[in-house]
Amino acid sequence: MTEIITIKNKANWFVTIFLPFGLLILILIMFVILPIASAENTYLLSILHYSILLIPFLGFFILFLNIWLWNTFGKVILEISSEKIKVTNKNRLFSNPKEYQTSEIEKISILNLGIERTKYHVRLNYLFSKSHYSIVIQKSVKTIRIIDWLTVENANKILEKMNKIISHNE
Repeated sequence: MTEIITIKNKANWFVTIFLPFGLLILILIMFVILPIASAENTYLLSILHYSILLIPFLGFFILFLNIWLWNTFGKVILEISSEKIKVTNKNRLFSNPKEYQTSEIEKISILNLGIERTKYHVRLNYLFSKSHYSIVIQKSVKTIRIIDWLTVENANKILEKMNKIISHNE
């Protein structure tokens, strides 16, 4: 028996509203301005010049499209069964589903990311939002974050569902 839990991504409305304008500007640059700028007498050189100029704009377009899609329509889908936990990031470009065998999982818990300490800096996430909790899986010495930026209430609900499904299936 497989249980499916869907978690909607919390949208940043500034990104949702204003990033499409940036995407439209990049489309205008790529398909109107660059062909005009690269037009030369020789057809082969103008195609080569256009292709070389297009690469960085296309890269930024794909990057911004990925950010906008994930921010606006992103969902994390958890498929939990007795053998495995499958995590799928829906509406995210270049993202493959990840599977974790329940036999290898030592512990599933909540991680508070209110204060993140890395090698180079300290980031205070609790200042701007209450959504700074993650669901993590402990595998041997490795901690894997599977769902990020949840409120403490949502994180507790999801953790209870996951523990109930895994313990019920065993």
